[in-house]
Amino acid sequence: MICACSFWGGVGCGSGSPEYGDAPSGSGAQLRWEFGAGAPSPETFLVLVDDTQAGAGLRDALATAFDDLDAQRAIRRAGCAAPVDPAAWHPIDRSVVLLHPSTPGALGYSSPAQDPALRLQAQQTFGPERARWMAAVRAGINAQPAAPAAPFQALAALSNADSLLLGLRAPQNAEEEAVLDALPSPLSFAQVIALATEDASPGEAEQYPRELRSELLSVVLPAREARERSDCSERGVPTTPRYQAFSESAQAWPCQNPQLLPADLWSECSTSCLLQPIAIDAGIAQCRAIAKYPGREPCPAELGWLDPIDGSGQRSPRLDGGEADATRVCEIRQLEGAALDACVTRLDCAGCEPGWCATEVPELVPRSVCTTGSHYPPFRFVLGAGQARRAEVTVVCNEAPR
Repeated sequence: MICACSFWGGVGCGSGSPEYGDAPSGSGAQLRWEFGAGAPSPETFLVLVDDTQAGAGLRDALATAFDDLDAQRAIRRAGCAAPVDPAAWHPIDRSVVLLHPSTPGALGYSSPAQDPALRLQAQQTFGPERARWMAAVRAGINAQPAAPAAPFQALAALSNADSLLLGLRAPQNAEEEAVLDALPSPLSFAQVIALATEDASPGEAEQYPRELRSELLSVVLPAREARERSDCSERGVPTTPRYQAFSESAQAWPCQNPQLLPADLWSECSTSCLLQPIAIDAGIAQCRAIAKYPGREPCPAELGWLDPIDGSGQRSPRLDGGEADATRVCEIRQLEGAALDACVTRLDCAGCEPGWCATEVPELVPRSVCTTGSHYPPFRFVLGAGQARRAEVTVVCNEAPR
């Protein structure tokens, strides 16, 4: 009998042939644990930020929101994602493109083309790389204060940037081409609108309709009439007329506690606990971790992904499928020796190598998460072994004897 457990689903059992040797005596069962390996998709924010004196408080709030973003997401994920492992990679590719409405054309961008630090590409969502990115974000938000009497062309700036980033028009000059070249490809992005000033773009506001092909993450717009500052969660407050296309879900500025970067991802999920403990002998789990990904690229051995063992007991390259739909099959290395001991016993995993283990580190296998009689998954993938490729990973283990 094989029991299946997934990051994203529940646990079930069914009949099946063993995929890891013989089941131990007294058990007669195996379990299967599945997850999707690889780095998350690149994340790009297109931010229309008020560059006037009236928008100073909103710019401060925007900088704070970016600074707090990863911490807020971690809080929201706490009930369903694994505890943060300092030895695992948490890769990130995040870009910020800032639009300054009082500066027309390509000069109104602050993007990774102007400051490469506005694109964060790192193996962790913390540390010096993120600190440099955050410093660049703060600088970019305040990079181009509005000149005296400059027209505040917010709608025109947003329409122009939308059409460029969505590929609805070709770059008009080298500066716009550089903006695109500095961003991920293919590109998807979310809009953040943070304005305290009424629009003064040329023509009627209707000629700048909301672009529905891009995700609108949050909107803060100037209130139509002066009022006492209330919480930004209050909806239905009229905003200035030229932003009518964006006013339905807008927060009216000035207000307190604007929600500029909602951290509502992963709000409903739970850890899939194992119904039985896995069999472990002298620290070595009686398991095999198999990864499959489309294409013919070889297994990245430098990150612990090896050619699987063939019928003769030797490691050899394996491709499933045909020429047109080939799937590479790899085995992710279970650590050995001193590296295994560090992975099993040390949170910092000092001396570890790329691969995995069944860890006993208390911080990584919290007992309070699973109900009595079930067991927190002990699988620990370190130093890139969980992110080497976008792949479906299946860990098949013998159950411990009952």
